[in-house]
Amino acid sequence: MTEVEAYKQLKDKAPTGYRLNELIQFSYPVRKIRLDVLVNKQPDGSLVKVYNVLLRAIQAGFSSQDKLFTFLGLGQTDEFVLRELFTLREKGLVDLVSEKWIVTEEGEKFIQDEKILRIEEKEEFEFLIDGISGEIMSARQNRTEKKLLKSLDPEVKLSNRNPELIEGKFQQLADTYKQDNENKAYLISYASDDIKYDSNDWCNFGLIEYIPDRKSNQEPKLEVRNFETLKEIKSLTSKFNSEYRHYIYSLSSSERTEFEEITIIHEESKVQSQTDDLSTLTIWETKQKFIEALNNVKEKILIESPWIKRATQEYIPLFEKLLKDKKQLTILYGISEKDEHDIYTLRKVEALQKQHKDKFKLIHLPTHFAEIHSRLTGTHRKLVIKDNEYYIHGSFNFLSFGKNERQQVANEESLLISKDVSKKWEQVAKEYSLNL
Repeated sequence: MTEVEAYKQLKDKAPTGYRLNELIQFSYPVRKIRLDVLVNKQPDGSLVKVYNVLLRAIQAGFSSQDKLFTFLGLGQTDEFVLRELFTLREKGLVDLVSEKWIVTEEGEKFIQDEKILRIEEKEEFEFLIDGISGEIMSARQNRTEKKLLKSLDPEVKLSNRNPELIEGKFQQLADTYKQDNENKAYLISYASDDIKYDSNDWCNFGLIEYIPDRKSNQEPKLEVRNFETLKEIKSLTSKFNSEYRHYIYSLSSSERTEFEEITIIHEESKVQSQTDDLSTLTIWETKQKFIEALNNVKEKILIESPWIKRATQEYIPLFEKLLKDKKQLTILYGISEKDEHDIYTLRKVEALQKQHKDKFKLIHLPTHFAEIHSRLTGTHRKLVIKDNEYYIHGSFNFLSFGKNERQQVANEESLLISKDVSKKWEQVAKEYSLNL
């Protein structure tokens, strides 16, 4: 299916009050696994008929081997029938008493309902492992060897055929096997240390975004669908709307923040309100002052901002420079109610922190607050403190605002305060139980 064809079909699937905003085809990482398993399944239909004939013949009085074989027109012996008679005996459907076959109670149940008979068999089972969560997936997904330009990197990085891939996942495997076999066969057991085949693979999906078709404070609605069939993958839709939201920013350029009325910044809004200790900054003045602060740190700088998104990449070179110059950098971020970050940018920042552990404190506040048993769940505050010279606070998202002056933006303003800066350091340290 082409993207144009998919777009036309999905326009009609938009929820009431929404319109289609984005359709992104992307690759999702999986591991393709092949494993020998022991299963319980119904025997072949023709074999069931043979069993039925044998049981009914014995029940009708052809109970000795001679009488049974004569009735069946087989002469004195037949290896196939003998083998199946003893198979029926092993399964408890018949018994052999004084050289005569008798139908057991289980055999009578089988005559009434042929579906009750199950046969244990060994077979090869192919399935997928979700490359991010490690969960078992059906191999019937839209799998491909072609990795698209927009793709997610795998989080499951266990070595090839590592038993840990499937240890403790019997129920997931059993449910997937049952689903693939339309409830006609069931998984009994497998050996996790006997994986026959293991390869990295990809499933191609579509990330669908619907947005309100009129001014509203509604959030966008996200869906994940099979790109060929457009059938919704509900498990992934749920994940992308909850714990996978940070991956969305690597796939799309959409802002995906709460909708708000757009206001064009007029020249008159750039007039500063100025006193000796207090200045009012416009959006672009705030951004410029933030860059200036990073460039001119003497000893230390603190940045508190809810989200780390792609906009942060603009400042990473400045972070690197001040850290190489032995200045102290502290970043406080995260809000559990909406903890959405660009995962690739965050990884770059985390890698930088690992290189400069003695000078760079990167603190995820929801985790920190949980550890110190605080009632706080994160931060919505936007704050920069530079040395003991000044601090900036207001509505400007220092690490997630990525617009430029040619774009329309929602109006914001910040205060630049140069009084009692040391007390501001002390206040944040005490409020968050940190050593700053």
